[in-house]
Amino acid sequence: MSITVRSYRQSDRDAVELICVATADYRVRSMSRRTLLLRTQCDYYLECEPENCFVAVKTADDGSEKVIGYALCAADCETYARRYLDKYLPKLREYSKFNARLARADVMLAGQFAAFFPAHMRLQVLREERGQGAGEALVRTLAEHLTAQRGKGIVVILNKKNTEAGAFFKQCGFSFLRKTPGGIAYGLDL
Repeated sequence: MSITVRSYRQSDRDAVELICVATADYRVRSMSRRTLLLRTQCDYYLECEPENCFVAVKTADDGSEKVIGYALCAADCETYARRYLDKYLPKLREYSKFNARLARADVMLAGQFAAFFPAHMRLQVLREERGQGAGEALVRTLAEHLTAQRGKGIVVILNKKNTEAGAFFKQCGFSFLRKTPGGIAYGLDL
């Protein structure tokens, strides 16, 4: 079996959404919670910036493929914030005003670092597939992609309790930026 990273395709959407739900910090048992999660974690990137999204694919000996992880990226936090607040936040309010406030805070948090780290990313790899290099390959591929676009840096905001992810991003060259009420920020200079 081999793991490769390639550009996201529309046909990958179901797999990306399943990974998002499977790796969530909380249990997603209802359709409304699933919708909220996908609207906050996936929809913008897959609909507005698919060219900045990548998937890790595991290929079996028989040639069959399975998407095991993804890196979703907004290349410019200011454009992301404007689009997200205009188009996606109203959709979230339909489900939950509380979650809409959390999503708005998340958008604003990434924007605090935009001067030095204009891109921000979301990265997930299925738990059972971690430790095989997929995460590192996703980060490397996204960094090369953004560098080719003259990107200056990437920020990632982690849940305060996710120390495993913090160690992973440090290993990939990210530097600790700061703790905030909304999470812990790490940045990668390109």
